[in-house]
Amino acid sequence: MSAMQTTCPSCHAVFRVKPEQLEAHAGKVRCGKCAYVFNAFETLVTPIETVSLMAPMDDEDEDEDEIVEAPSATEHIEVYDVRPMTISEPASATFPLPTDEQIDRAAEEINREIAASTHPDLIEEAEHSAKPGLKITPELHEKLNHLQLQLSTQEKRARWHVLGWGAGILVLLLVLAGQSVYFLRNPIAAYYPDAMPLLTTLCQALRCKVALLANPDLIKLDATELQTVPDHPHVVTLNATLRNLAPYRQAYPKLELTLTDSANQPLARRQFLPSEYLPQRTKPDSGMPAQEEMPIKLTLELVNLDAVGYKLLVYYP
Repeated sequence: MSAMQTTCPSCHAVFRVKPEQLEAHAGKVRCGKCAYVFNAFETLVTPIETVSLMAPMDDEDEDEDEIVEAPSATEHIEVYDVRPMTISEPASATFPLPTDEQIDRAAEEINREIAASTHPDLIEEAEHSAKPGLKITPELHEKLNHLQLQLSTQEKRARWHVLGWGAGILVLLLVLAGQSVYFLRNPIAAYYPDAMPLLTTLCQALRCKVALLANPDLIKLDATELQTVPDHPHVVTLNATLRNLAPYRQAYPKLELTLTDSANQPLARRQFLPSEYLPQRTKPDSGMPAQEEMPIKLTLELVNLDAVGYKLLVYYP
């Protein structure tokens, strides 16, 4: 008689058993995996449930089954050990690759869905006029070609439209940069002296001028003194120190000297240009170097002026 399969109710291991062995021991068997004693007749499984999962059992394994005695309160029933059968690994799943015809048919279906959403009138006409086999009439084919040509023309126009906008934005940025350089040429030349030759060349073409910065708050007068010249009672000497506190070269300022009387009222006032108070070898257009000082000395002749005090100021026109 052919072998049957049973399942251990404790560890759920599956075993192959022979009917004659079960009848000889009243169905009592001991699990070879967990040593649990149970009735194999009560846990029989049909071959259809286990035929794809069970491996055949060698004859040697059948010969090695041991007969042991299981304790019972009423009688001694012999049980025999059974070992779990080998469960084969599940076969790897395979998925068939689509054929070229299936791929073409899927692509055609996608194209039809796109055309149906964008041009339903053409699809409706094609469905009414096309014969079985998805054939398209020459009139519909001509309309589709015309539609494709229109779409291509629109795409080219959109591309040129984007390029035109990009070129326009680039031109506007260049114009904005040129205007910024034009209006900020003086600060640029002050903070970046190496750019002075280029800015001067550009200004010659634009008929403008690169001027030095003039910030009176960063010009300071120190050690001012007005003294009379010995043996010349109407001649005085004005000494002062002019300092540039800026971190860049500045234009030389103008000086304003005011002579006052005993009541601190102005008696006379005069302005001096840089060319009048600078040393002879100093060029006024070159500007005052950054963080440097310049000594000033002026000799003045006072006629019919009874001056007691003075005020010396710097300013830019």
